[in-house]
Amino acid sequence: MMFNLRQANLQDLETLIQLRLELLREVGNIKTDCDTTKLAQAIRKYLGEKIPSGEFLAWVAEVDSQIVATSGLVFFQRPPSNGNLSGIEAYVMNVYTIPMWRGQGIATAVLKEIITFVKTTEAKRLCLYATEDGKRLYEKLGLISTTKEMEIVWH
Repeated sequence: MMFNLRQANLQDLETLIQLRLELLREVGNIKTDCDTTKLAQAIRKYLGEKIPSGEFLAWVAEVDSQIVATSGLVFFQRPPSNGNLSGIEAYVMNVYTIPMWRGQGIATAVLKEIITFVKTTEAKRLCLYATEDGKRLYEKLGLISTTKEMEIVWH
């Protein structure tokens, strides 16, 4: 199967919004009967600002000019450490493939492209949040599960 990988741009905005909403539905962050109008507006505002500034990068996979998979990337900076003098780290997010296109190596190709890109930057660490469904793919690409983080979430 042939697919085209490329970095996303603002022409992809509406598709990126829809794919993020689908991802959030699948992981249980959006209930099926929930009105997503405000969330879609917030995503549109975020991506509309962050894609042009380069603060959010996204890659897409297309089949016959239709986007079938995507993944996003942000960089952040912590104070320098021995293993990372720049303190720059990369965070992969929004890894999503439309269900009918799963299992065909598309997400693997998107993530390989992102990992290759990150290796050309000053970032010394790449991390992501893994769903159970995604862990096998990420481990195959060399990511290692850790249990170092703790969190507190408030609304």
